[in-house]
Amino acid sequence: MSNVSRLIKRNVYIPILKRTGSVLLAVGLLDIAVMAYCIANRISYSSSFNVFAVVAGIFLLRGSLRAASIVRWFAAFLLAGFLALLVAWPFMQPIDLTLTHMRLSPLSTAASVGVMALVFALLFWLYRELGRTPVLAACAAAGRKARDMRIPAAAGVGVVAALGVFLALLLGGESASKAQAMAEQQLGSAYQYHVSSLNIAKNSQGTFVAGVVTAWNAKEIRHVSVRWEEH
Repeated sequence: MSNVSRLIKRNVYIPILKRTGSVLLAVGLLDIAVMAYCIANRISYSSSFNVFAVVAGIFLLRGSLRAASIVRWFAAFLLAGFLALLVAWPFMQPIDLTLTHMRLSPLSTAASVGVMALVFALLFWLYRELGRTPVLAACAAAGRKARDMRIPAAAGVGVVAALGVFLALLLGGESASKAQAMAEQQLGSAYQYHVSSLNIAKNSQGTFVAGVVTAWNAKEIRHVSVRWEEH
């Protein structure tokens, strides 16, 4: 009997699934608690872990090899997406704005970087643990087709690239120029301007545009809401 067969027969993969499941469940419950606190105190908060992490954690604790395969796939997808986003970020937001935010809000910046580092570490750990030999061998023995992790990695990079192109087209058009001009009319030339978001909605009554323009200088960062109707 081969070493792989012995590992499968002894269910060596089960502790790995339980360990990763326990961590995911804990992270998901913590995320839900933080989200509830932020909602109750009207604090902006967004996360994609909460319910997904809880459900995936429960299935992993039950020894689901299908859940292990799905979680590893998404871990590869998100890891590649995070790395691509780091590369694309200077093209999505002016470097000077990023540096100004770091200088004016060092604690907030440190907290954001810390959370991102923890998330990245968690995803890497999940990818590595669920790709260990006992888990992959158990999947193969159960008749599950081996997944090519280059596919989710390429998908993660592709999503970020598509988002970057979309934002470049949206925020580089006439509507973005008008939004920036409207913000500059309110605050004057003492600021630099960057269109942070833009929403264009069309209906039978016309086209409605709303957006947020970030204005900054060496002393402060401000967010200006603009909206208008196009005929």
